[in-house]
Amino acid sequence: MSTDVTAQVQIRLSTRQSKYRIGTDESVLLMVPTHLRRFNLSEIVNHLLNNNDKKVPFDFIIDGKFIRTSLQEYLDKYNISAENTVDVEYVLSSVPPKPTGAMDHEDWVSCIAGPALTSSIATSCYDGNVRLWSLTGSCIAVLKKHERSVKSVAWLSGNADHSRLISGGEDQSVYGWDYDAKSNKTRVSFECVGHKGSVDGLAVNQSRTQFASASFDSTIKLWNVDSTDEESSQANETMGSKRKRLEDAVITRKIPVLSMEAHVGPVTSICFSKTEGSDNTLYSGGSDHTVRIWDMEKGRNLHSMGCEKVILALDHSKNSGLIVTGHTDNFIRLWDPRDQTGLVVKMKLTSHKNWVPAVTWSPTSPYTLASGGYDSTIKVWDIRSTTPLHTLSAVNEGKKKVLALAWEDGLLFSGGEEGKVRVHDMQTE
Repeated sequence: MSTDVTAQVQIRLSTRQSKYRIGTDESVLLMVPTHLRRFNLSEIVNHLLNNNDKKVPFDFIIDGKFIRTSLQEYLDKYNISAENTVDVEYVLSSVPPKPTGAMDHEDWVSCIAGPALTSSIATSCYDGNVRLWSLTGSCIAVLKKHERSVKSVAWLSGNADHSRLISGGEDQSVYGWDYDAKSNKTRVSFECVGHKGSVDGLAVNQSRTQFASASFDSTIKLWNVDSTDEESSQANETMGSKRKRLEDAVITRKIPVLSMEAHVGPVTSICFSKTEGSDNTLYSGGSDHTVRIWDMEKGRNLHSMGCEKVILALDHSKNSGLIVTGHTDNFIRLWDPRDQTGLVVKMKLTSHKNWVPAVTWSPTSPYTLASGGYDSTIKVWDIRSTTPLHTLSAVNEGKKKVLALAWEDGLLFSGGEEGKVRVHDMQTE
């Protein structure tokens, strides 16, 4: 490795963030010493932007990798000649997430539905209950109906005054719930019947007219949100005073619109496409090492993408169109469902020391995602780099598994074996 402090290299600086572009040109050529590091390059960009009063931190990327060393060390590591002009992209640095609070539960937290739709947070728990929380961290309702651990929860629709949600659990049931914030009353509005195994995943389509459930019984079932002729109603069973929410309530018993089988073994995770205009596309992951693409209008498995290990978690990005999955080999994998030629893993990220059962994309960035592991850590990634931007301890002490993540409204929620939902502020500036 060269130690010559006088050595220089010509770089072509550019950014895709128009707010921080230098001048009117797409890029600027500079001759800089090769011993410079990220901080020194950030100082140069701020000087060129005339940010003398309030300097902004930047990160720098060469060939899709963040610079974490000096320029010379980077050039040596990747065999890049200093005699050539090196393209360097600069991006706004990610501010480390800031812990802002926690919500205590009686048992492990299995799933979290964020506040973007209803201004409330919903959580499912191994104690058999669903809980609703205010943004200040106060428990505002406990929903009791499941007979065993609740594994999944999702918002159907709503606002700050009235909302609807669904929950699925080890009792093989999916329940629909109505919550009236003004009266602080809840009721079970419907029950979905048909699964023969634990319901471990739920997903709602973009138009919020249908939802899907994934089960240990190897099936994915599709349900209508509103009642149809295929559903029958029955009187609500008599409940004790602690469990009854509204007098004379009626539960609608739903049967599935479609029941689909293709996975060999449990279906662990599902997600409707978040791309505009793709209301009928569903992605699923399973213990058979496959990600599958479904046409929910026809009930067809369109494509399958395979890898080496069990898929534990899955999410789709509305900003990049990519799928991220978490696995039992501690890896995170990225897939492009639009690429019908290869249908293979596009990128692997490794840093976790144990299984990765929780992944979520940033709702605003096409590059940023978060992962949670059995190693008690949460990692924030920018996929332009193969190393995590930030690693957060998910618990105060000991080793506790992270099982659930949700990223909405600038907040990252995490939960798991610790029996808490922790909240981190993810604002970038």
